[in-house]
Amino acid sequence: MLNKGYIHIYKGEGRGKTSILNGMVVRALGNNLRVYYLRFLKNRPSGEIDFLQQTGRLVIKSFYQTSQKFFWEMNEQEKNTLKLETNQGLKYLEQLSQNDNVDLIVVDEILGCIQNNLIKEQDLITILKAKKPKIEIALSGRYASFALEQVADLVSEVNNKKHYFEKGQAARKGIDY
Repeated sequence: MLNKGYIHIYKGEGRGKTSILNGMVVRALGNNLRVYYLRFLKNRPSGEIDFLQQTGRLVIKSFYQTSQKFFWEMNEQEKNTLKLETNQGLKYLEQLSQNDNVDLIVVDEILGCIQNNLIKEQDLITILKAKKPKIEIALSGRYASFALEQVADLVSEVNNKKHYFEKGQAARKGIDY
């Protein structure tokens, strides 16, 4: 349904990258676009994912099923399992990027997969360059290389100036997840 699909990167140390993606999903669904939501490095419960699943209007897939640990908490065996799951997700992204029945693919935390050596940056770049021209793809994570940014049509950086987490406030249900 889109005439031209662009590639977005939302990066940075600040909170809100996933919220930006979720806003895109709501906007796209409100305009009857066909949306796929791929989650990497995240599988903990969150209100927005629960809500979006309840709509029944998009496909949400998580490519992190075996644990709820953060990457730096994992042992080598757990990291190897996560690497397999992540590469399955990358293959799924490649398939979706060639599907005529897809308008928007949201790929949360894929940039962190590159940073943690779970996937090869060049593999993601190849997929992005070969995508169907009408498919919009939005990626998130903390860091993106110059090469990846060159492939993107939009790059936004989210930075913290101040955050209540710094004062010891834990994540709050309904606000932070």
